[in-house]
Amino acid sequence: MKFSLHYTLQSKGSWNSTYRDFLSEAALAERLGFHALYVGEHHFAPDGWCPSPVTALASAAAVTSRMKLGTDIIVLPLHDPVRVAEDIAVLDNFSNGRCIVGIGLGYRREEYAAFATDFEKKKEIYESKIETVKRLLQKEAVRVNGVDVKVYPTPVQEPRPPVWLAAKSDAAIKSALVRGEAWIMDPVTPLSLLNRKMRMYREVAKKTGKEVRDFPLRRECFVSKDERKLEKAERLILESYKEDYYSWGHLMTGEGDPVDPKLTSFDELREPLLEEMLVGTPPEVVEKLEAYRGSLGATEMLLKLMFPGITHSMREECITLIGHDIVPAFRGEA
Repeated sequence: MKFSLHYTLQSKGSWNSTYRDFLSEAALAERLGFHALYVGEHHFAPDGWCPSPVTALASAAAVTSRMKLGTDIIVLPLHDPVRVAEDIAVLDNFSNGRCIVGIGLGYRREEYAAFATDFEKKKEIYESKIETVKRLLQKEAVRVNGVDVKVYPTPVQEPRPPVWLAAKSDAAIKSALVRGEAWIMDPVTPLSLLNRKMRMYREVAKKTGKEVRDFPLRRECFVSKDERKLEKAERLILESYKEDYYSWGHLMTGEGDPVDPKLTSFDELREPLLEEMLVGTPPEVVEKLEAYRGSLGATEMLLKLMFPGITHSMREECITLIGHDIVPAFRGEA
């Protein structure tokens, strides 16, 4: 199992400091043997959820030399697919072929409205843009508004950078198998539900003859040997969830039904949410990780440590602890 960091670059203080801390943590993670760095996208969140993941990753490319650099995710329907392909191609060159293209459908109506994209036609728009981005990154010509377009510079990776798709519904997961190289498992789907969906995913892959090598799983994480820091991290992560995912209607029950914030209080969700997170001492987190590897066959953990209020020094300590006490346990070194 590989270990990577996931960022959304949220802050309630100085975004300038937050961005500088992100680059410092990226360099630290590479020194400690982390596999990759991922940045997500959302818009108009007061805590500054990163609206431009490719820009952030291009900066990270300058302070790293080995780690993969991935978007998790670009909300593809909001964007011109030619522009996305060009940005990815440039990033792949700056990083010397280290780019992973994580894309998703998105779910916030206000984002669709602001980017003048029809929310009711999002699936059709999304699938069309996926194919356009893939073809352009494969150095193919694509006809756009009567003009044949090719992307320059071309990516370093052949035939193109890998495309990973976020998905939650059964139909979207099956589509991810056809359209991409991997399905990114999200942080809010309960493990019991993920297990069922993973069995379906593997069965369909077997029937269709599709070979899948990567099984990335994103989870919220904070590791410490200090109970006071763990309690602080739990509180701050849950506060962030309440302000974003809960208010956006993005959370779900164990049965897979969406949680309506108008009908369900956040207090009812605290314990179930914490159960799905990797917050604890190194032995506690290792135990959960072994369950993820055993039941899901997860090959890579995308760990999100940065939440408003969790300081840079706390995150550095956490990254170091993961690198020293957890990563080796999954490399057969401990």
